[in-house]
Amino acid sequence: MMDPGLAVNYHMEGVTGGLPSSYIYTHWDANESKVYYTKNPQGNPWDINLYDSNFIYQWVTELGMWNGKNHWNDATSCRKFNNGAQNSTSDLSMRWAPRCAVPGGKNSSFWNPPPATLPVNTNYYTYVGQQQQGSGQNLEYSWLDLKAPGTTTIADHRANPPRRFSITTLPLHYTYSCSVSGNENSCKFREIFQYGVDTTVNPIDKVKHSYGWIGWHYYINSTGGDPKKKPVWTLSNKSISDHLMAGQVSPNFQCF
Repeated sequence: MMDPGLAVNYHMEGVTGGLPSSYIYTHWDANESKVYYTKNPQGNPWDINLYDSNFIYQWVTELGMWNGKNHWNDATSCRKFNNGAQNSTSDLSMRWAPRCAVPGGKNSSFWNPPPATLPVNTNYYTYVGQQQQGSGQNLEYSWLDLKAPGTTTIADHRANPPRRFSITTLPLHYTYSCSVSGNENSCKFREIFQYGVDTTVNPIDKVKHSYGWIGWHYYINSTGGDPKKKPVWTLSNKSISDHLMAGQVSPNFQCF
């Protein structure tokens, strides 16, 4: 996540044609072990991650199309990962990343199974207008793989003119809707999340910062997840937030 000393007053933003095209506001709720990534200045939508001493967990994400209506800007609608066991730790079920791992090495990769495996699985619930819609659904098997670090550049708007410099990226590959555990061929979708940290100290304030979530790419397997065919990952959508900008918002979460 963006380090709290920076996140209190700043956020990451995408700029296309001189206009804002994406936002990532980071809010850390240490009392409830939650990290909010808010995607709009109105305070929603969001991705919300939970964590304990062992893992980070994907918990809540926005609801897009549902029954022919787009709920992207609806703070009362969302999808929530929960293993369905109806206990105090049920929300800690969709493992996202280890708290400690070597990117591309030790502890960097694992598979999450579908229900009825407990306590970890890919079960989730859909909420519309704060009301749960039917029983749980699931993503079959999902594969999380923290790749070796890369590099990119960001622009820091605390300088005038803004100054662009290189940072280190941590790419997390989230591959899901897989029919066979351990078989990438059987997976239908992949999202790549890029998280950014300073390679050396930030040239503006001479502090080594983390910037949190800065990039997202969404791919579809053109084979449809045929277990016998090598996957062909076709880029379908992307969002890059590579400008450090002033401003912070509080999450507007009303889903349940």
